[in-house]
Amino acid sequence: MTTYLDPHLQSIALRLEDGDPGVRRVAVLELVDSPEEEAVELLIKALSDTNELVRMEAAKVIDEFEPRDMMDALVDALTAGDENVRNAAANALADLKDPSAAPALLKALEKDDAFVITAILRSLKQLRIADARSKAIGFLLHASPGVRREAVGVLGYLQDAQNLPQLISVGLNDAHAEVRRAAIGSLVFGSPAQVADALISALHDEHWQVRVEASRGLGRLKVLDATQDLIKAVNDELWQVSEAAANALGQLKAVDAIPVLGECFTNPISNLRKAAAAAMGEIAHADGLIPLETAANDNDPDVRKIARWAIGEIEKASALAGSESL
Repeated sequence: MTTYLDPHLQSIALRLEDGDPGVRRVAVLELVDSPEEEAVELLIKALSDTNELVRMEAAKVIDEFEPRDMMDALVDALTAGDENVRNAAANALADLKDPSAAPALLKALEKDDAFVITAILRSLKQLRIADARSKAIGFLLHASPGVRREAVGVLGYLQDAQNLPQLISVGLNDAHAEVRRAAIGSLVFGSPAQVADALISALHDEHWQVRVEASRGLGRLKVLDATQDLIKAVNDELWQVSEAAANALGQLKAVDAIPVLGECFTNPISNLRKAAAAAMGEIAHADGLIPLETAANDNDPDVRKIARWAIGEIEKASALAGSESL
């Protein structure tokens, strides 16, 4: 056993060798209070303890240590048999935002383990390392949806236009809805000319979460050509899509959407009624006043509040237009 100069750390090290798992668990907890760098060595040892409860305790305190000081150990812990340790190591690596760790993380991608690859890609995403691009593209065809989703994240975080063809292809064609959702959501760094067609196509995806992401992207990028598709999406079978489409139409200031937004005020979902009222306020067109009068008497106070705000926005816009005509 290694001998430590610090008496407290030496005491912890001795107790981590104790035959009683309870003693070893308490020793793990005391590691957090040690200022010595060697405490990391002992935590790493505890992560591979023969007792599951000791390993769980070590996994819980990982966040108290500096991840970069124990990166190699965390990568190794990703392959541990204990799920708690694996998850704790993955979470710690995700918090690791040190570019100097990139080479080791890229090397770890050679491991043939979907869980490990997923965790490493999640960590690389935060670093935005250009060298990760080719690795991520290679993983877009991986059998694991989790790996493909995190590979999409790496490419999206790079915000490089050369990645758009791959992201669009995944967003429209991947077999797994969560992967498509992530890819469509990542397209917002592109220009409308580059991604509008893909976002409009995704607005008709079979999975509602993909349709929500498409609506958000179209609104954020202010894709005017999507107005009619978004108007249809307001009548989607799921209110979450309707809400996202209403928000997007507000961002587009789509006057043509006022009739369908007005119909939302009879919907039983208050979130949709609030979104419709907010969109009316952003559009700020006089045609919205009559439906907003209905919303101003809604049984939900939040809907009433937003409706009154929207009426105020329309009145301000009308006043401004009148003064400019003088």
